[in-house]
Amino acid sequence: MTSMFEDTNNVPVSYALSGWAAYVSAPGREAARKSFAEGIARALKKSGDPVVQAYYIRLLQRCGGDESVPVLAEYLGDGQLGDPARCALLAIGTPAARALVPEETSLTIHYDAPVGRIADLYAQVQRKGESAVPQLLKALKNSDRAYRNAALRFIQPYLGEPVYNALVKELKKAKPEVKSDIITYLGLQNAQSALPAILPYIGDADPEVSTAAMWAATRMGAPEAPVAIAAVMSDGQTPDAVREAARDCLLSTKGKVVADLAAAAVQDGSPAGQVDALSILSERRATDKADIVLAATGSNNAEVATAAYAALQNVVGTRQLAALYPLVGSADGVRLPLAQQAVIAALDGVSVADQVATVKAQMARSGDAASRYYVVLAATGSPEALQIITDGFESGDAAAKEQALTALLSWKGLGATDELYKIAKAGDAAYAGKALDGFVSRVAASGATPELKQIMLTEAMDIASTPARKATILKKMGDTGTLQAMVLAGNYLNSTDPAVQQAAVNVIYNTALARKDLYGPVVTDLLEKAVAVSTNPDQRYQVEEANKHIAAMPKEGGFVSMFNGKDFAGWKGLVENPVKRAQMSAQELAAKQKVADEAMRRDWQVADGLLSFVGDGYDNICTEKQYGDFEMYVDWRLDPNGKEPDAGIYLRGTPQVQIWDTSRRNVGAQVGSGGLYNNKVNESKPSHVADNKLGHWNTFFIRMVGDRVSVWLNGEQVVDNVIMENYWDRSQPIPAIDQIELQAHGSRVDYRNLYINELPRTEPYELSAEEQKEGFKVLFDGTNMHEWIGNTRDYVSNDGMISLVPHEGSYGGNLYTKDEYKDFVFRFEFKLTPGANNGLGIRTPTEGDAAYVGMELQILDNDAPIYKNLEPYQYHGSVYGVIPAKRGALKPVGEWNYQEVIAKGNHIKVILNGEVIVDGDIAKASDNGKATADHKQHPGLLNEKGHIGFLGHGSEVHFRNIRIKEL
Repeated sequence: MTSMFEDTNNVPVSYALSGWAAYVSAPGREAARKSFAEGIARALKKSGDPVVQAYYIRLLQRCGGDESVPVLAEYLGDGQLGDPARCALLAIGTPAARALVPEETSLTIHYDAPVGRIADLYAQVQRKGESAVPQLLKALKNSDRAYRNAALRFIQPYLGEPVYNALVKELKKAKPEVKSDIITYLGLQNAQSALPAILPYIGDADPEVSTAAMWAATRMGAPEAPVAIAAVMSDGQTPDAVREAARDCLLSTKGKVVADLAAAAVQDGSPAGQVDALSILSERRATDKADIVLAATGSNNAEVATAAYAALQNVVGTRQLAALYPLVGSADGVRLPLAQQAVIAALDGVSVADQVATVKAQMARSGDAASRYYVVLAATGSPEALQIITDGFESGDAAAKEQALTALLSWKGLGATDELYKIAKAGDAAYAGKALDGFVSRVAASGATPELKQIMLTEAMDIASTPARKATILKKMGDTGTLQAMVLAGNYLNSTDPAVQQAAVNVIYNTALARKDLYGPVVTDLLEKAVAVSTNPDQRYQVEEANKHIAAMPKEGGFVSMFNGKDFAGWKGLVENPVKRAQMSAQELAAKQKVADEAMRRDWQVADGLLSFVGDGYDNICTEKQYGDFEMYVDWRLDPNGKEPDAGIYLRGTPQVQIWDTSRRNVGAQVGSGGLYNNKVNESKPSHVADNKLGHWNTFFIRMVGDRVSVWLNGEQVVDNVIMENYWDRSQPIPAIDQIELQAHGSRVDYRNLYINELPRTEPYELSAEEQKEGFKVLFDGTNMHEWIGNTRDYVSNDGMISLVPHEGSYGGNLYTKDEYKDFVFRFEFKLTPGANNGLGIRTPTEGDAAYVGMELQILDNDAPIYKNLEPYQYHGSVYGVIPAKRGALKPVGEWNYQEVIAKGNHIKVILNGEVIVDGDIAKASDNGKATADHKQHPGLLNEKGHIGFLGHGSEVHFRNIRIKEL
């Protein structure tokens, strides 16, 4: 109801409300009256229209009763609504109502106020109905526009030919301002019968009447209107506002006639009309009028010529290329980029290779103007085009350099950022600032990962020379939300420039508060420093939030710095490998460590916050501390001038997360960095290439839990929870704890931003003294999956468990012991999820369905409703299809079950949670494999030996504490 008097479609709503007010006014309906008054009160507060508010007050008066009194009391002091509110209170007449207004208050509303007159007019319409139409028509003569238009809205329910005829009659004798109101109203009502009376007013001397007539005729789709409207647009005497309205009307008109009329106006209209007509041809993409637009580029009127240049890109095609080339060659100022865009548009649809060839051929014919086509080349996105533009900047004159820079700045995406960075870094005052600004804006607006943006913006920060640019870069860097962005911002907390300092503070505050996963000494220190420099009273809220965040962060763990940027504290030289070090005496190790440290200090240096290898040969630098499970950040950069650039990150002393020059195809480097290079069984290659160009910084985020490693390179995950093998002794799992090493491979490599968060380690499961004595062997101790083969992607070690969590599109697959077993005692624990289905394969090969090529013991939530129709030989623990298991020993879903399987010859025994559920002879149960309970062939049932495996069926299942004793 807030716009009832503005939208004639709400008139029925007003009738409904009036009827409801009358309904709730009846005795015994106090509750409904109270609810109605509360609703009207809310509507009164929301409405900004005094006419609507006055109507609401009348509704409150109509429903009567003390329920309306508190609402009306609020408006007694209102300049416009005070009188209607007082009148309503006196009309209600209850003691509570009369107490609010003096007895001498007149019941007469001051009708000279527009709100009062309109409200009274509406009330008369409600009382009289259609018989009020003459009064409404008479109201059209009123000098108050609001009153006139209210009358037109109130006449809505009674529209028809008689009313339309009456309105047309009024139109002929009305004043201009009334004419425009009536014409507008007739147009809104699509009064087709009134069109003959409206059309003559197109081009009327009164601008408002002419505009109203054009819009009314356009809304009604009058076929005669476009010609008349085009004439108005073309007339040099037409006021600007009317001419613009004519253009908009034509643009709102469907059909080819509009383009034809615009083309005629371009050729014969006034200059202003030509400009509007050209914009119409452009917006309509009138390709068949391209030649007319081209001709207009030669107009003696500068505005017309420029408008023609602007329209070209939406109308030209390859057919106009020859005519466009001279424009590119001669245009200046704003027209040159418009001509360039026209050529780009004309080449649209042509293959990239052909576009480049076409432009190169034209450049060869253009002499000194060849550089004007750099922008056109940039639109192709071609590497060849980029090289031509780059060469043009490096070797061209000032004009060519300017065009080359403009082209690079127009390049879409990150394709030209390297070139922009080089120009910015070169420091030429004429180009460097513009190039750096372009570099920063393109990086920030790109779809690159936050980590990649942060790397690139850090490079920009290194060469930014003005406080304003530094502040801008910091602001953009804050949007990345990375730990490295916070660290960089920390370097600017003491800036003497307030804008730079505040930008640095914001980066730290915003990132820390948004990233709850970033905590620890590094983050706490940065927040505390930011708080210390936040002395402006306007920063009080930020300081409070920062202090709350500091107090709430975990007090243990979190990210710490591995490298202080100043010296080798916490680092040492490399002594052999983990296996050989373990064999050394303490004295021997200390002696060798002294020699290694001397070599490390010779081959490595700390300068400008970088930890860099500058020596020859191979010489890793190692952490003094040993690490188990962790996540770490490290930035790295290879020297583009180095010999066969190559490096890596050793995890727990083991090679390695690979770093190398991807151009070295002879050694397979084209696969990219980040892979677990020395793996033989598990995946060694990254999923895809995410490296930056050689010589630029890259960043790793590495997560290692147990023997599983995940790697993100520049924000893209390239290794997903892959087992890292022990390069030094492949018969053993990777060490549970050892040093981290930064590898050098004979070429300079730089490292920076090394931060690590040590994760809680799972304590390895150990055999009981009794099981040790009996000869059991641990197959899974909760920390690694060294003893297992098969689907190690979906079966992962997690919190001391082997968890099967099938990825999308996977059925789960099977996980097998590395070794084969004949007779054994196998003990393990498992936990099911609702409806879970898995199996324990024994004496099975790794290929084929283990239930048939070997033997499967069911692992199943057989109490789930979906399994209500199971056969007995399908219950949990059953030798599938052969020997049924006893039910009732399985614990509820979500609880751990303990199971023991004893396989000795043909005798299979299964003990679940201390209760024997299977105890049988597979040979007897199947007549030596010939006749099984499920009547299917089980050719592997009587295998003498084979692997033990967990057999996935698409369900999430967890296993732990797995051990075996061979019999």
